[in-house]
Amino acid sequence: MRVRASKAVAALAAMALVLAACGDDEPEETEEVTEEPAEEEEAEPEEPEEEPEEPAEEEEPEEEVEEATGDGLSLAYILPETGQLAFLGPPMISGVQLAVSEINEAGGVLGEEVSLISGDEAGDTGIAAEEASRILAAGVDAIIGAAATGMTLAIIDQITGAGVVQCSPSNTGPGLTTYPDGGYYFRTAPSDALQGPVLAEQIIADGYETVAVAARADDYGQGLLDETVAAFEGFGGTVAYAETYDPEAGTFDSVVEDLTNAGADAIALIAFAEGAAIVQGLLAAGTPTETMYGADGIAGAAFAEEVDPGDPNVLDGMTFTAPSSQSTADFDTKLAEFAPELVDTLFSPQSYDCTNIIALAAAAAGSSDSADIRDNMIAVTVGDNACGTFEECASLLEAGESIAYQSAAGDELAFMEVREGSGEPSRGAYDVSQWIDGEFTLVEVKIGSVG
Repeated sequence: MRVRASKAVAALAAMALVLAACGDDEPEETEEVTEEPAEEEEAEPEEPEEEPEEPAEEEEPEEEVEEATGDGLSLAYILPETGQLAFLGPPMISGVQLAVSEINEAGGVLGEEVSLISGDEAGDTGIAAEEASRILAAGVDAIIGAAATGMTLAIIDQITGAGVVQCSPSNTGPGLTTYPDGGYYFRTAPSDALQGPVLAEQIIADGYETVAVAARADDYGQGLLDETVAAFEGFGGTVAYAETYDPEAGTFDSVVEDLTNAGADAIALIAFAEGAAIVQGLLAAGTPTETMYGADGIAGAAFAEEVDPGDPNVLDGMTFTAPSSQSTADFDTKLAEFAPELVDTLFSPQSYDCTNIIALAAAAAGSSDSADIRDNMIAVTVGDNACGTFEECASLLEAGESIAYQSAAGDELAFMEVREGSGEPSRGAYDVSQWIDGEFTLVEVKIGSVG
């Protein structure tokens, strides 16, 4: 919008020059009238300079407000379009956009189309907070995101404190389960209280009795490290090393040295993009890829290229766990048709779920008010009639039936009410994947559950 305002000012300046030039023509005919046109010459540009500038400056807020006005449902997302988790952005954003498209094709919510505002968490807590402020100022009813647990912790007080529903498709930090959010925070990805045991069980199942675990020093890394260590020891294994590291460090040589000197049968790495440097060090130290394990922060087709762009087979044998990107109800087919350029689909079903659950909660409440949406988020996942799309579920609601929305991730989404007015999955499906012949390949889907 500032570009248009600048163009308007430039046009006015040009107009002023033209008017001034025209004014200069008249005085040449007679010296006696020189002073009068000179006065008019000063007055003429003032009117066009002052009047058009005001509407030009008003265009920016006008356009933002337009996206979030009316009685219909207004949504926004704060997801990684840039930054170290940018590889997660396309599948997650596509999942949101696919759901909004289907909802609007089905008639929208409360008789109006759903609107969607975009926001970038950018791998930076300050930028994420600025995006949250901008989006909240637009008056949205619910926000999808952030992707990283640390990013959510940077903005959750802003969002839930404003009485706006927040639903993350990928936050897995266990600490969010009991976070004081007034019941406005939800997530469709299960907590790492579930993923930790799945990762530990896989290492044990592969025949390894001792493990060394390194994790980034943030809420995500510490939470998953704790859960993995506890589960591994619970399965009878021995943890030879379990420490966090600074993800912003200039070098990770000390991390590599600690892992290789631990004398463990296997190594588990809980990382984001910086994990590539650690894996490079492990490979240089002669660590076999078959003994390496990773979690969802590096579980994707792009990770091998980050480790060695010249060798697609560099990670052959390495195993990963992540919340499942598998689907039911033809979700994969729908997503492929909607966004054929996608390489990874990690967390796209969970993003689709967040969007649909918010829309169904608004439909069930007959209101787009965020407090009403909050009060119906759990209810639309635990009713009597199973349904997997907005159109199917909305039809049941219109008929006066209760609904149990089924996750697009391939496992029934069972929201567990762990505190008043809040919820998260009490079980989840996890992909166990491995690099095989240069391809990131799904090996097995495991179910993790609470209790």
